[in-house]
Amino acid sequence: MATYHNKKFVSVPVHNADSPIFFTCIQEGLIVRATYTGEEIQCGRFVGMVNQHGELHFTYHHVNTKNELRSGEGRLFPERLSDGSLKLSGSWQGMNGWTMESMLCYSQTARKLKTSV
Repeated sequence: MATYHNKKFVSVPVHNADSPIFFTCIQEGLIVRATYTGEEIQCGRFVGMVNQHGELHFTYHHVNTKNELRSGEGRLFPERLSDGSLKLSGSWQGMNGWTMESMLCYSQTARKLKTSV
């Protein structure tokens, strides 16, 4: 099972206008919580549960730079890379009817940290 405790991740922008988001995770048993920030996010938090395969189902909320509150849920699926770092891929969806968006993150220990697709 993937362990998320004390791991830091950065998202890969999916659209040209997106900017990376930086996550810091804490894991206690099956519960994973994180803080996150980015160019357009002032303050963000998520809490989730990890299953026996390391898959993470989470809910999130954040305040963006327009002082708007956003929330939603998502799923991330881990893949261990050859250098021991983690790649997370999955999707998230906003609670206010936003469409499902894809997401890709890498642990910051990856040798070649990817910041664009």
